[in-house]
Amino acid sequence: MNELTVIESSELSQHEEVIRRGLNTFVEVGAALLAIRDGRLYRAEFGTFEDYCKTRWGITPQHGHRLMTAAETVSNLEPIGSILPATESQARPLSRLEPEQQREAWARVIETAQDGKVTAAHVQSVVDELYGDDEEEFDEEDFEREQILEANRQGAAISVPAAMPHVSHNSGNNEWYTPAEYIEAARRVMGRIDLDPASSAIANGVVMADKFYSADDDGLSHEWAGRVWMNPPYSSDLIWQFAAKLRKHYQAGDIQEAIVLVNNATETAWFYDMAQAASAIAFTHSRVKYLNEALEPKGAPLQGQALIYFGKNVKKFREAFEDLCWSAVL
Repeated sequence: MNELTVIESSELSQHEEVIRRGLNTFVEVGAALLAIRDGRLYRAEFGTFEDYCKTRWGITPQHGHRLMTAAETVSNLEPIGSILPATESQARPLSRLEPEQQREAWARVIETAQDGKVTAAHVQSVVDELYGDDEEEFDEEDFEREQILEANRQGAAISVPAAMPHVSHNSGNNEWYTPAEYIEAARRVMGRIDLDPASSAIANGVVMADKFYSADDDGLSHEWAGRVWMNPPYSSDLIWQFAAKLRKHYQAGDIQEAIVLVNNATETAWFYDMAQAASAIAFTHSRVKYLNEALEPKGAPLQGQALIYFGKNVKKFREAFEDLCWSAVL
């Protein structure tokens, strides 16, 4: 672990005091978490920001991300009026919008709120009306919890709408198999694939890793080493664990090279932490058309994808994926 300076230790204590008090307001907590993450103030005791949130505060990575995003959203709304979202669930539907759209949507929310009472469901309906409802997805159980808290604050009973989908908090099918062209490009970079820790017998028919772990094997419980290809599970309660484990083994020197195919979720903590340790990232020209169990195209996710490279052969990585992606060296 890296030692903190005296100033950084003091800064960490101040931010943690905000979290300890508050969970007083979600905005203060989100802003404190942002400062700790961006300054990597967790590094003296924890390897990743996700570990810090989970161990220190019992906050899941998904909920921590939502708090940080909500804090940024509310900060963007402050110049337009004194009425601001009172809960994280009210701010959440706005978070996928551009700053100007957030301000426009919130003004509409205030204008149309029944009896002046703003609810998360009303915010969601305004966002859907103005900008469409085909992109947003969040965790239904957590959303219901936030809605109940909001109802308690307002002294009213509310109905909870069905959760809408959002790629950052995906809870869908984890069996999305990678098309052969991406595997072939990865093999050109690394020469071979020693391990795929999130695979299946069907997927390995294309990947052809020397060793693979299926869901039944629980890849998270094994040691990882060598040259690794990984297309981790898309569900938000799993992906951060695979991302953190890969970074841990790479920084420990167990993994020589790795290429990870994930959603281009640059707003998430797990993506940020992987990028901090990576050598390069390639962003796909178009959304990857994943394969079903018959290895036939099954469609594409709602957003684009990224291939994150860990290793010393950056030039080879960029050349291998240049027909499929544009890339950046880190």
